[in-house]
Amino acid sequence: MTSVIIKDEEILSASRITLEECGNCFEITCGVYGAFVHTSFASDGEEALAKYDEMKSELTAFLESDTTPDEELDFYSRFAEKY
Repeated sequence: MTSVIIKDEEILSASRITLEECGNCFEITCGVYGAFVHTSFASDGEEALAKYDEMKSELTAFLESDTTPDEELDFYSRFAEKY
């Protein structure tokens, strides 16, 4: 199976998000360097692009905020449950 990278961006030099088309599905993989990695799936391109933009927005807001280690863990948990 061949995958094709559709979008790939670095967020604030602290995170990366990538959208790939993988056969009959789409994968969105994101992470915060040294702390968190998560992959989400979508069945079509429209859903994948919407999810990618929403995930990127949430990651950006998180990275721009001042958080404690406990708040960071809470964010990662909520983010993974949501996506």
